[in-house]
Amino acid sequence: MKLMMACNDLSLANQALEDWKRTTERERRDRKVGAGMYFVRLELSHLYEALDIIKEVEATPTLRALVDQCDLRTRESYAEILAYTYGKAKYERFQQLVGGMRSSLTFHYETNGRMIRWAIADRAQRNDGKVSTITRGDTAQRWRFAVADDVVDSIVVRQFWKIPRDADLREEADKIADEVHAVLVRFADFCGEFIWKFCAE
Repeated sequence: MKLMMACNDLSLANQALEDWKRTTERERRDRKVGAGMYFVRLELSHLYEALDIIKEVEATPTLRALVDQCDLRTRESYAEILAYTYGKAKYERFQQLVGGMRSSLTFHYETNGRMIRWAIADRAQRNDGKVSTITRGDTAQRWRFAVADDVVDSIVVRQFWKIPRDADLREEADKIADEVHAVLVRFADFCGEFIWKFCAE
C-alpha cells in the first residue's frame, strides 16, 4: 500500500510539473519558474521518502522473495534504487542532492535561517543576483515573491548540489536533475511490476 501511495504522489507531482512547464497562460507566467522549481522539489522529496519503503521491502523476506520472482528489468530497477538507500553505495550522493532539500526547503522552511542568510549575502555580492521581483495582485494567485524562488534556487544549486560558480549553472543543474530523475524512473519501473505481482499473489 505504501508503494502505491508513493507512486500516486510521484505521478501527481510529475504531472503538475509537466503542466506548469507547458503552460502558456498569461496569468501563470509570473509563477511558472517558481512552480516548476516547487514541483521538482516536491517530486524529489517524495522519492526520498519512498526509498524508506524500499528498505522495508529489502528487510521483509516475503517481499524480497517476491522481488526475485519479478522479471529481469524489474529486478535491475530494484537493485539500482536499493543502492540509494541508507548504508548502500549511492546513499551519500542521494542525501547530498535530495535529503537536505527535502528537510530544509520542501517540507520545512529552513528553521535556523543559516542557508537563507548565506544565499541572500551571496546574491547581494553579485550584480546578476541583486535584483528580483515581487508581483502584486488582487487574488492570492497573482502574488508572487520571485525573490524567494531566487533564494531557494541559490540554496539548491550552490549549497546542496555544490555547482561551482565557474560552471555553466543550467547545464550542471540539468545533469543533476537528469541523474535524480533516472532514480525516479527506476523506482516507477520497479513499482509497476512489483505491485502488480504482489496484488496477483
